[in-house]
Amino acid sequence: MLRGKFIVLEGGEGSGKDTQVDRLKERYAGDDSIVFTREPGGTGMGEKIRSLLLSPDSKDMTVRTELLLFLAARAQLVEQVIHPALEAGKTVISNRFALSTIAYQIYGRDRHEYLPLLQEVGEFVMNNCTPDAYLVLDVTPEVGLERVAKRNDGLTRFDAETLGFHRRVREGYLKHAAIGRYHKVISADVSLGEVSKRVDEEVAYILGT
Repeated sequence: MLRGKFIVLEGGEGSGKDTQVDRLKERYAGDDSIVFTREPGGTGMGEKIRSLLLSPDSKDMTVRTELLLFLAARAQLVEQVIHPALEAGKTVISNRFALSTIAYQIYGRDRHEYLPLLQEVGEFVMNNCTPDAYLVLDVTPEVGLERVAKRNDGLTRFDAETLGFHRRVREGYLKHAAIGRYHKVISADVSLGEVSKRVDEEVAYILGT
């Protein structure tokens, strides 16, 4: 059986990733050959780690702890969801994956000295489940944070970071977007409809439909 495709949607806060993933779920509803997941999360253990990572109550979490928790959640997700699905020939579409860790924990936290460690441990964690495609929704931090504020549903630890942090995150995304076999940077400053059209086209192209 041929290995399935692994597609990841990435982007900073307010880029509309969640909305685009929800629209893809609607478009491919009933297609059991496609598995949707998210990171951190996607498993029982991963969701518990997610709660720790996003909670404003975790403001005293160190950068090292944060980095290792993301890797732990990823290891569980790969072992329990992604690897089995790909081996079964299914397509996996994930809301975030390894590129987020580079953008947020290396660039956002300004810990470039951790990149070699992340790359080495990341290979072990991913267990040969390298994404076939990264679709990066590129949002100007000012635009993204304005959208986050309008949601009025409470801020995560990352939503509440400084503008400088979010600018560094964007820099990380744009510098490392090409780590997948196929990558596209899609402007997310435009309307949701325009972004959806681009995302739909790219996913259809990757899947060969």
